[in-house]
Amino acid sequence: MTLDRYETSADRHRLSGRTESRGSRTGFSTLGAFVFGGVFVLVGTLIIFVGTKVIPVDPKGVHAPYWVLTVFGAIFALAGLMVWGMAGRQYTANRRRKEVMQRHAGEPAVADYDWNPQGYAVNRWRRPARALGGAAFVTLFLSIFNYWGFWTQAPWMVKAIVILFDLILLAVWWQALLLLGRAIKFGGSRIEFAEFPFRLTKPVVVRWQPATGIARARRGSFTLRCVEEWFESHGSGKNRSTRMVHEQKWSGTWFLDREHTFQPQEDIELRFEPGADALPTHLHAARPVFWELEVKLDLPGLDFEETYLVPVYAGG
Repeated sequence: MTLDRYETSADRHRLSGRTESRGSRTGFSTLGAFVFGGVFVLVGTLIIFVGTKVIPVDPKGVHAPYWVLTVFGAIFALAGLMVWGMAGRQYTANRRRKEVMQRHAGEPAVADYDWNPQGYAVNRWRRPARALGGAAFVTLFLSIFNYWGFWTQAPWMVKAIVILFDLILLAVWWQALLLLGRAIKFGGSRIEFAEFPFRLTKPVVVRWQPATGIARARRGSFTLRCVEEWFESHGSGKNRSTRMVHEQKWSGTWFLDREHTFQPQEDIELRFEPGADALPTHLHAARPVFWELEVKLDLPGLDFEETYLVPVYAGG
């Protein structure tokens, strides 16, 4: 298959809609993250016990239905379990890195991430499962505000705000169901590496193997980009908030501008020339840097969108 044109960009800009952290660090020590999450799990569990009347309390001191207390406790406990999950991944990554560095001290790529030297395969169910879990969590969270807004004597302003968040929730569910639909329609897909690891001083050549369910594409793009990740805080005290930032440092894109019918077991070879100012992969850094191949295809019905990690490291 011959693609139509190739463009590169050294314009640095932030990428929108990013929710998945690629780095292995949480911002806490492993013990700190475990303790921090444990506080949420403990408080949430106690509130659940109160809401389910396992722990008896004076009914006069309860100013909401018991189910609201149960939901509130579940939100706290689930938040703590998510922090524990991140702490577990950080512990596993740190332990693996120490063990691998003892055996492969001269190759940081092997210690940086659990790469498969042959290629990178995407778990088709991981993203929809995370999206559906996130949508369910937000639904649980907003149920309390819906009770406050529509089952109490709340002012109209509160009702308007709750309706606004409910509309946002509908968009969240739509995106989650869209990801589920893509997972059902398309089988697993993967890329193969021409060498491992790639070096910034040499071309990056990967072969993309289309997922099952892809027959005809009207147009598409194949983008290799270098991304830096960090967490950014705003405000202070109770108004302090933190969000994840993904900033593109460099990108190269191959475009498919005409209709193409994919043949069974057809591979597409993609060759990229990394920019001189691009950064090498370092997923274990305080501000992780990673390279990804993003594939977007305009198809009849559901479009195909997938992202694959690519091991691009400093010249060796």
